[in-house]
Amino acid sequence: MPTFYPSYLRKIFTNRAHELSMLAKVAEDLQDGHPRHVALFGLRRIGKTLLAQEQVVRLLDQGDVAPVYLDMEDICSAPEPFAQRYIGLTCYWVLSKGEGPVDRYLTADRLLETEASDVPMVARTAGSLIRELGRRRPDYAVLLKLAFDFPEQLAQTLDRSIMCFLDEFPELATLSNFPNIGDPLKHFRASLQQQSRVAYVISGSAITAMERLVHDHESPIFLQFRALELQPFTEEDTKGLVERIFGSVIPAAQSAVYTYTFGHPFYVTALTERLRNLAPAPNEVEVEHVEQAFLLETLSRQGQIYGYCRYLYDISLQKARGYGLLKALLQLLAEEEGLSLSELARRLRRQASATREYLRWLMEVDLIVEEEKRYYYRDPVLRFWVAYTTQGVEVDAFPRREDLESVIGDLSERFQRVSSQLGRAKESEVRELLRQLAGQTVDGELLGTDEPVHIPDFNQVERYLSSDGQIELDALAEADAERWVVEVKWRLKRVGPGELEQLMQRARQFDARAWCVSQAGFTPDAIEFAREHDILLSSAIEMKALGKMT
Repeated sequence: MPTFYPSYLRKIFTNRAHELSMLAKVAEDLQDGHPRHVALFGLRRIGKTLLAQEQVVRLLDQGDVAPVYLDMEDICSAPEPFAQRYIGLTCYWVLSKGEGPVDRYLTADRLLETEASDVPMVARTAGSLIRELGRRRPDYAVLLKLAFDFPEQLAQTLDRSIMCFLDEFPELATLSNFPNIGDPLKHFRASLQQQSRVAYVISGSAITAMERLVHDHESPIFLQFRALELQPFTEEDTKGLVERIFGSVIPAAQSAVYTYTFGHPFYVTALTERLRNLAPAPNEVEVEHVEQAFLLETLSRQGQIYGYCRYLYDISLQKARGYGLLKALLQLLAEEEGLSLSELARRLRRQASATREYLRWLMEVDLIVEEEKRYYYRDPVLRFWVAYTTQGVEVDAFPRREDLESVIGDLSERFQRVSSQLGRAKESEVRELLRQLAGQTVDGELLGTDEPVHIPDFNQVERYLSSDGQIELDALAEADAERWVVEVKWRLKRVGPGELEQLMQRARQFDARAWCVSQAGFTPDAIEFAREHDILLSSAIEMKALGKMT
């Protein structure tokens, strides 16, 4: 299926072993009669669609579970085409395995011209669609019910489990603009709760919107999906992607690629492809080549990263009121991150209440995040782009090295500042969380264990530094009969077993239980090590859930 998943993309597909393993387990559980559903989200261009495509192809190769892939952005224009395409494309994937022309599957009448008409249930459903569409005023709620019920009916008819990948799922909300529909999610949930042979993987680029769908108790699909946030690549995976595209480069150059892209696959790909034009061979790539390639990609109008940042910036702000103030806020944070509400309001010369609304809107569109009541860019590359382009700084497609010197000198400082600021803020947040959860019992899954965990009634939770300065702990929590030692790794790299072993040794010094908090999660070896040595683990997703308990 070259159009669905081009061979060149599959050739450079890198790692995502943890995520693929989780999706494979969902398929396995589905076959055993235990359907589970996953919400996949992350930054734009982080690889959500590519991950879904890879899993679809693997399921097709295995042949046990039938995959269905639907791009909701394409089919959610109006209820009439939505219902027909949702049903028709499900048939296309299950009956034709995504092979051959798709046009005949896109309308109810033409669906009857395909092999799908040989399945009586499909023919009846198509007939129901045609009759409803033939009415002067079709009942849109009926159309949605026909669509959402269909995958389960087809699975039961064929006695075969189906795994549906619904890309850009938040686009479903578009259908709420039509009469008698209300919230489309309620129709989806009503069908979902009656299904036993179908598992769903929903995905979306709007992180805040996806989190609200999954975690907000007012969402119709609250508690129906397990969140799986796609993180940027680790340094090791970044290296693997560079090698797939270009070849092995020297360690210093490889480290520079990771630093400037923070492991975001799109940035890594764009930067590496630019390197192919600057260096004659992989083993001749120097750090200077990486710096030049990054600047050409980011600050030249011909760069892929420049084009992406321009798109992201414009599409995020184009519908906003107060466009000028939003741009001013982004420029302030591009120059100096970690400013508080009062600091930003003072610099804008606006009241704090008005500034808070602008900040809330920027968080809503995923441009910035709030950490410990201070504000940061979610994407450090976008921050770099805003800092320079809003000052009119761009570079030619073929600049001289001396023309880039002043910008190159600023690169390392800007990119290494991000992780340290967020890390300090998160350490303080974890300490406060322990204080607020003291005495409660929480779901063990949020701490990486199968059994519920009782949080001791701590009487003191503080950062610890030994008198000789040799031992530093992000948190030492003490109760009358128990201690916890906490390590916070708030960075874009998964924690490995070696770091957990160091944490375990420190915990033993204090006769304490160990808890590791990692933004990017943990390697499979680290998870196994933690289970063997009773170390508690929480990633960014579990931390968010723990925070809601307070």
